[in-house]
Amino acid sequence: MAGQSPRSAEGGFFRSNAWKYYQDGAMPLSGPEASAPPATLRITSEAAATAGGPLSQATPLSVCFLVERQVGIGSAARAIEPHIRARPGVTWVDITYWKGGGLIERLPLGRAGAVVRGFLQARGALRRAQFDALFFLTHNPAVFHQRYLQRTPTLLWTDVTPLQLDAQAHLYGHATTGASTAQTVKHGLVRRTFHRAAMCIGWSEWARASFSRDYGVPDSRTAVVAPGVDLSEWTLPSSRRAYGGPPRLLFVGGDFVRKGGDLLLDVFRAHFRGRCELDLVTRDAVPGEPGVRVHRGLTTGSPQLRQLYADADAFVLPTRGDCFSIATIEAMATGLPVVVSGIAGIPEIVAPQKSGYLVAPGDGASLRTALEAVVADPAHGRAMGVYGRELVERHFDSSKTAARIMDLLAVAAGRQVRAAS
Repeated sequence: MAGQSPRSAEGGFFRSNAWKYYQDGAMPLSGPEASAPPATLRITSEAAATAGGPLSQATPLSVCFLVERQVGIGSAARAIEPHIRARPGVTWVDITYWKGGGLIERLPLGRAGAVVRGFLQARGALRRAQFDALFFLTHNPAVFHQRYLQRTPTLLWTDVTPLQLDAQAHLYGHATTGASTAQTVKHGLVRRTFHRAAMCIGWSEWARASFSRDYGVPDSRTAVVAPGVDLSEWTLPSSRRAYGGPPRLLFVGGDFVRKGGDLLLDVFRAHFRGRCELDLVTRDAVPGEPGVRVHRGLTTGSPQLRQLYADADAFVLPTRGDCFSIATIEAMATGLPVVVSGIAGIPEIVAPQKSGYLVAPGDGASLRTALEAVVADPAHGRAMGVYGRELVERHFDSSKTAARIMDLLAVAAGRQVRAAS
């Protein structure tokens, strides 16, 4: 589909190896691949204790950010963008895989046209100047620009690796080529991209581990930096609701079936209709029914969407296929207890029994049990919401995410990072 990102080239909180660069002396970057990254990284032990502080370089770091903007990725990009753009020396380029009125878009190229457009968008940015460092969200735009990764320290930031996404291809509607020559070539390109990067950064430990396990990237060149939300935008409501009535459950998922909306609707009909109200935010054509309100056409971060979070009593996302969940972080930021599937990187967001409940994907009984706990004890639900907000403030604040990214870029470019005062 024109304008759609080629999501797959095949297809706890900042823990485990996230700061292995932060040690005295130089960290050699040699690995099993012949093409090692182009820079030696140095940082002091003192900075390791408080990474995320201001950079100490005498001149601004010149960095090109090449950023995909599809829905989930776009939310993460939107949250860090103002903090990154405020830094001197930053060039920010959106990789949209689409240009209105473009010649490529008028040709019958299908998905290949989007790939070509994305290539041209990235190439145009990379040719503008010689940068100190490059940053790609995600790795996809980097795959076809190997020579730039060879000569410029590069960070790749992604929620999922292609092999992890391939394991969920049937849920995302992605075609896979199996054990074919094409698949082997794709895997080789992605592997080379990961090895030529100075650092591969996962949104979660789940994603980070795949760099090492599936692609042979040394653990010392991997990290975990979770995305965040703008806490000035996603705030606690002054009061949960200004009116009485039954508890309100909120579901937010564009792909209704993959996100488990159909399962939630079945459980609601069988056990909660008349006891709760359900708000469904989705792009799919789901009819409303008694006790169920369907909201379509809402954009990420819109006032209307934020109001639904403010009016809700719990957030529910029994997703069957996912890599991470920005919507869950947004819900926790607004003080909601969350009931979400414990898959992929999502368990690293939620503190079970403290900020919400993790349920098995596709398991209606597990979902019902968690919802019964939320509905039966509103006071405990509010306490979980408070705890969830505290987690977001500590671990998913987009300003801190941006600072960590800039610190890692400074390390990659051979700069030092000064501890925060």
